[in-house]
Amino acid sequence: MSMRTMPSRQVHLDFHTSGDIAGIGKNFDKKQFQAALKAGHINSMTVFGKCHHGYHYFPTKVGTLHPGLTPGRDFSGEMMDACHEIGVFAPLYLTLGWSALDAIEHPEWIARDRKGAYMGGNFDFLAGPDDPKPECSWVHLCSAGGYRQYLYDMTKEACERYERLDGIFFDIVFVYDVCYCDSCVKGMKEMGLDPAKESDAKKYYQIQKKVTIDGLNAIIKSYHPDATIFYNSGGAEMDKPQWHYANTHFEMEDLPTVWGGYDKMPIRARYFSGLGKDYLGMTGKFHRAWGEFGGYKTPEALKYEVASLMSNGARVSIGDQLHPDGHMDMETYKNIGQAYAYGEQIEEYCFGTTETARLGVLVSEDKVVNMLLPKLLLDSHLDFDVVHAPNELEKFDTVLLPDGLRLNEAWGQAFDNYAQQGGKVILLGGSGLKEDKDEFAFNTGFTYEGRSEYDKDFIQVDIENVPTSPILCYSSAHKVSGGQKLSCVRNPYFSRTYGHYCSHYNTPYSEEEVAYPAAALSGQVLYIAHEMAHLYGEYGNVYHRRYFQWLVRQVYTRPAAEADLPAQGRLHMVKKDDQYILHLLYGSPIRRGGVDVMEDFPTIRDIPVTIRVPEKIQKVCQIPQNVEIPFEQGEGEICFKVPELTIHQMVVIS
Repeated sequence: MSMRTMPSRQVHLDFHTSGDIAGIGKNFDKKQFQAALKAGHINSMTVFGKCHHGYHYFPTKVGTLHPGLTPGRDFSGEMMDACHEIGVFAPLYLTLGWSALDAIEHPEWIARDRKGAYMGGNFDFLAGPDDPKPECSWVHLCSAGGYRQYLYDMTKEACERYERLDGIFFDIVFVYDVCYCDSCVKGMKEMGLDPAKESDAKKYYQIQKKVTIDGLNAIIKSYHPDATIFYNSGGAEMDKPQWHYANTHFEMEDLPTVWGGYDKMPIRARYFSGLGKDYLGMTGKFHRAWGEFGGYKTPEALKYEVASLMSNGARVSIGDQLHPDGHMDMETYKNIGQAYAYGEQIEEYCFGTTETARLGVLVSEDKVVNMLLPKLLLDSHLDFDVVHAPNELEKFDTVLLPDGLRLNEAWGQAFDNYAQQGGKVILLGGSGLKEDKDEFAFNTGFTYEGRSEYDKDFIQVDIENVPTSPILCYSSAHKVSGGQKLSCVRNPYFSRTYGHYCSHYNTPYSEEEVAYPAAALSGQVLYIAHEMAHLYGEYGNVYHRRYFQWLVRQVYTRPAAEADLPAQGRLHMVKKDDQYILHLLYGSPIRRGGVDVMEDFPTIRDIPVTIRVPEKIQKVCQIPQNVEIPFEQGEGEICFKVPELTIHQMVVIS
């Protein structure tokens, strides 16, 4: 199977099943299994081969067949055959980093920290057998040493067993970045590296992990050259580009209910869309997260997620976990089916598209900033794309650098050229500086003067819908001089300490005037002195967002698409052939305990939209309803109203 034909409506079927449970797969029925897939509108299902408990579900000489499975039974193969019989792809799941049985039988394979202690995720190595076990609690295995050969043998066995193997999904691959097990320490010394130096230990981890991955890829390709390969738990992260080469495609785990919310996918999708491989977003049918038996999202929530992922150009995979008896839960596939039936209607407009956004964003090496920045942009209804390389700057009208992003010489030169040619730049607090020096990497028109000495400060600005009184910032400004001041900083009397404090929380602002600005404009460069992604992403102050929106409009005046939506509304426009495709979404997550719940989906009506494109427009049509919308065409733009939006609405502009 070529990665260019990667199925669009997938299920990732977990089966991490205790060896204490008998009768494994006793109620599996091919027809019932196939009925579930059909009800779910599914065209690919990742089926299990080896689970985190350490058991295989096909006959094995390398590992251990699950003790509750009939000896000689190929449960994995039965599922593959059932999928293939109805035209559904069926990649095989193999665990890599967590395998409880292997950890027990081969403690020398367990990863160790600098002190020589075993490493695990949420795992207490001193716990007794009757002590309560936390959720998602596993031992980390090291893929160097003897375990590497085991992984090679396990993979070769699977490749030899199945004449048709659509792909392999390796799980739990990059969950730590350094190991001091005996094998790794020995390997470091043999390479002349010093285990006492963390930098050397991290270097060796990268080397040994690459050897393992390259070996696995070579085995798979020698048997099944068209099989898909993906390394999960780090293989599709923006801050781990060194592992992107190993995958035939990208699967981005994105369980929004408990893993960071609904807004981190757009920036990841824009990033991975530029790497030349297919990508999918992986969510779950669970109320919370993986392995939750009896937990369900509503079909409306799943529909929102499917529409959101597809609107970002991503194929979709929904996680499920099969009951030990092998009987498919039809309630799950009824819910999935309602979401995927809609996905099937819209997917022809979602893949193979190009971005139209004129606002470019650089990705940070700081994973937290990359999670926080999209919330600020999306709530501001700013459609954006990711700038992957310096030679891409010219595609954009305006480019934004997130909090604290420093630039190397190549990027600095590119921004100099970009600004000289009329490109506009927005710098958020501390960004745009050289990698090794606290001065700007290109000619911004500003002089950087360091971080404010205060713990918190205030901004003061006279704009609509924002108080004219000083507004608290939960961190302080980066000081610059130069340019035209757009807003002011007000400092507190002092930072809050045990020696100097006022009231319960923060010190009030003083009356003294501050020389440096909260925001300033120098030519085409806008400097915003505060770390706005952190401020809004962590504290959610609506006035910070309105202030940011007003500032952005000082330079970014003609977005390709604008719509008057509630804060939680989302818009994204792409182009395919001779059509522009506008996606509008609205869903408002409610935080209950530690879970973001999507429950209420009110209908939004008569949404004003402005589209700015160079072509003369002939037709504006709602899809999938296929109902035309009247529009007015002006100089370089059209205006219309979307009659209503419930969860998702697509508008095709021809």
